[in-house]
Amino acid sequence: MKKIKSFFANIKNKIKSFFSFIGSKIAHVYHICMDAIKNLFHKIAESKFGKKVGPVVTFIPRKFGELTNHTRKTIWGIIFVLPLLIGFVYFFLIPFIYTIWFSLGFIESGGSVGLKVSFVGIKNYIYVFTEATATPRGESELTFLEFLTQSIISILTDIPIILIFSLIMAVVLNSKFKGRAFVRAVFFVPVIFNSQAIDVATKAYTVLDESTSGATKDLFEQMFSFKDFLTNANFPKWLVDFLGNASQKIYDIIAYSGIQILIFLSAIQSVPRHLYEAAKMEGATQYEMFWKITFPMVSPMLLAAAVYTVVDSFLRSPMITILDKFSKPGTQEVTSEDLGLLIDGKNVLSNYGIGASISLIFTVVIGILLAIVLGVLSKVVFYYDE
Repeated sequence: MKKIKSFFANIKNKIKSFFSFIGSKIAHVYHICMDAIKNLFHKIAESKFGKKVGPVVTFIPRKFGELTNHTRKTIWGIIFVLPLLIGFVYFFLIPFIYTIWFSLGFIESGGSVGLKVSFVGIKNYIYVFTEATATPRGESELTFLEFLTQSIISILTDIPIILIFSLIMAVVLNSKFKGRAFVRAVFFVPVIFNSQAIDVATKAYTVLDESTSGATKDLFEQMFSFKDFLTNANFPKWLVDFLGNASQKIYDIIAYSGIQILIFLSAIQSVPRHLYEAAKMEGATQYEMFWKITFPMVSPMLLAAAVYTVVDSFLRSPMITILDKFSKPGTQEVTSEDLGLLIDGKNVLSNYGIGASISLIFTVVIGILLAIVLGVLSKVVFYYDE
C-alpha cells in the first residue's frame, strides 16, 4: 500500500513540476515580450514622428481626463449600453416596423429586388378574424378566434398552477436533505429537453411519445379518478373542473416549471437569515414563517416568474399551429371579393401578410394579458426596502 501511495505521489510531483516549469517559461516569455513592446513604444514616442503625432493621439485621453467624474460616468454608461441599443434597433425595432408594414400589404417575390409589398390596408386583419383556419394534429379545423380563445384560457389556468407549484417546490428544494442537488437537477432537466434543438432532434418520436402518454393517462384514470374523488368530497363544480384539469396536465406543469423554480429558489436564498432566527426566538412555526417572511420576501419575483410563464405558455399554445400555417411562402384564396387581390382569376392574400397580422395580434394579446397579470400580482407584492 505504501509503495502504491509513493508511486502516485511521485507522479503527482512530476506533473506539478512539469506544469511549474511550463508556467515559468511562459511567464519569462511574457515579460520579454512586454519589455520589447514598452521599448518599442518608448522609441516611437521619442522619435520625430512620435513627437508630431503624440499630441493628436493623446488629445482624447487628455480631454477625457479633464471632464468631471459625473460626465465620465455618463460617457462610460453610454458606451456600455450602446451594444444593447444597437442590438435592440437591429434585431427588434427594424423587424417590428417591417412586420407592421407587411401586415398591411400583399407580399410577393420581387426577383433581384427582394420582396415586393402592395398595400392592401387592413384586409389581412379582416381575413384573420373572419376566414383564417388551421387544423391541429388529431383535431378538427378551428378558426383563429377559437385558437385565440383556447390559448387565453390555457394561459390563465396555467399561470396560478405553475406559480404555486414552483413556489412550493422552491421551498422544498431549499431545505436540507440528502440528494438535494440531484433533485434540483431533475426538475431543471425538462427545461433542457423542451428546447427547440431537442424538439427538432426528437421530432421523429412524436407519435410514439403521444401513444405512450395516452396509454399512461388511461392507466392512471382506471386506477384513480381525481375528479370523482373531489366530486364525492362535495367540492364545488368549478373547483373540481379546475383541479381536475390541473391534475391531467401534471406532467406539463412539472416540465414547464423549471425556470420559475430557479427564480423562486434564488429569491428564497436571498432572504436575510436573521429574520428566520428572530421568528424562531419568538416561537413562530414553519407555517407562520412561510406566510409572514418567505412569501412576502419572494413576492417581487412573482412578477418576473409570471412574465416568463405568460410568454412561455403562449409559445406552447395552440396559436403556434395557425401561425406556422401562414409562415410559409404562398397565397390563400379568400371568399369575399372585396378582401383580396385578383391574381390569375382568384382573390388571394399572401401568407406572409396574414402571418405578420397574426404575429402582431399575438403581440398585442400577450401585452394585454401581461398588463392584467402584473396589475393583479402587484397588489400582493411586498418590497423589503420600502
